[in-house]
Formats: sequence, structure tokens, C-alpha cells
Amino acid sequence: HIMGACAPSRGYKVFCVNVTLYVKPDRREEFLKVIANNKIGTDTKEPLALEYTWGVSKEDPNTFHFQEKYKGEEGFKAHQAAPHFAKWEEFVSTDPFTKAPEVQLFEAY
Repeated sequence: HIMGACAPSRGYKVFCVNVTLYVKPDRREEFLKVIANNKIGTDTKEPLALEYTWGVSKEDPNTFHFQEKYKGEEGFKAHQAAPHFAKWEEFVSTDPFTKAPEVQLFEAY
């Protein structure tokens, strides 16, 4: 139950990340491969990752929304240090976006 995961009685705060990405149309297929790899790695190799959900905007097929939840900020830092995230960073370094990503970081209670 998601709400239970946010309860303070769990002994940790849930660190949340919401991201919107605007991918160049000619980079869409490459983006989808890289992000699929990131999701599989997050879901199977990160014990501090609680949720890694992404989807395509209903208004624009090249706009993607992400919702991520981790056991504390240390969970997010572990995600950023993971090998699959390094592949994501490599992709990001190649200028694949039409505009800057929008990122919100917060703790859920």
C-alpha cells in the first residue's frame, strides 16, 4: 500500500523525485531503450528504490513524466551511483532534449 510506505512509523522518510523530460523527436527511440534499461536496473538492483514509474504525456509523444520514490535521500544517492544510471548520464550528455528537464525533489510523509 503506497500510503503505508509514506508513514513516518516506517522509520524512514520517503524521498520523492518528479521529472518531466522533453525528448527530441529523432532521439525518442534511443531514449526509450536507455530508460527501459534504467527502469530494469532500478527495479531489480536497488533495494532502496520504492517506485520508479514513467509514462508518455497524453498531449505530446516526446514528453515523458517520471515519479520516483526512495527510502530516504540515501536511496536516491544510491540510484545516482548505480551502473544503469551511468548509462543514463551518458545519454543525457549528448544533448537529447528540446528544453531543460523539470525536476521536483521532496520528502513525503
